[in-house]
Amino acid sequence: MNIPYPVARCLGSVAETAAANLGVAMAIALVDGEGSLQYFLRMEGALPASTEIAVSKAYTAAALRMSTEELGPLALPGGPLYGIQHTHDGKIILFGGGIPLGLQDRVLGAIGISGGTVEEDVRVAEAAVAAWKEMGEWAACMRPLLAAKRDNSQSLTRVEAQLWETLQKDTGTLPVEFLSLLVGALILAVREL
Repeated sequence: MNIPYPVARCLGSVAETAAANLGVAMAIALVDGEGSLQYFLRMEGALPASTEIAVSKAYTAAALRMSTEELGPLALPGGPLYGIQHTHDGKIILFGGGIPLGLQDRVLGAIGISGGTVEEDVRVAEAAVAAWKEMGEWAACMRPLLAAKRDNSQSLTRVEAQLWETLQKDTGTLPVEFLSLLVGALILAVREL
């Protein structure tokens, strides 16, 4: 299983909000578990180089199953992965901003952020990772409730639309960010059944 597209879009939105809160235009990339691009957004004003760097950070985190921040020290001279940045057509990134996204000890994808300082990139990526973890926790709680009522004939797109319609009508006081996380969690719960 990979990250469902509606969930990737939600995580991209969380990252975009975090970048906007920092006042930094960034490129945001989400890849599937094999490192193939699944979602991409480049905010207005982001450096052109940020596009390829964000995609490569996400690819690195997915392909190596570790954050780019963790990888950097391992690739120093004398390190066990010295020289790895020269493999994979130069797509391996050794500085922070790429983090794998997993559930139940399986990497389902990764996020890559570029456009700010390394520390800013990491902060924005971590905001999306926190949202991903919260979705996973909600999904684990919902899964048993949904198991008996699953309808395989509905597409994820239709399920997402129905959830948004219901949640916006019945829970008008909840912030849209929370509703977005809840919709993502429900999609993960349905997808895992």
